[in-house]
Amino acid sequence: MWTRRLLICLMLALTTLSVLATPRPFPANVMRGTLSAGGMYPQITINGQTQTLAPGAKIMSQQNTIMMPSTLMNNVYIVNYTLDNQGLVNMVWVLTKEELAQSQ
Repeated sequence: MWTRRLLICLMLALTTLSVLATPRPFPANVMRGTLSAGGMYPQITINGQTQTLAPGAKIMSQQNTIMMPSTLMNNVYIVNYTLDNQGLVNMVWVLTKEELAQSQ
């Protein structure tokens, strides 16, 4: 009985690890920049230019979990980002070292 449970747990763990190793797909219109946020929300700075986060914008961490905008304060990140139809930043991905090594 315990061996069956152990095998099920092992299979679930291996499945989870394979998902974590999957590279994140970025859309074709993605741009790369240096992001810093030290001003008032929803303002952020990308490549020295002030940008505005769109309503409902998502910021994805290096672990591909959602980051709250307040966690960006007083830090600098290399990111991929996309703009919506109105020129507002709607998706941001904080890049890992492996993603930084890949050409854009």
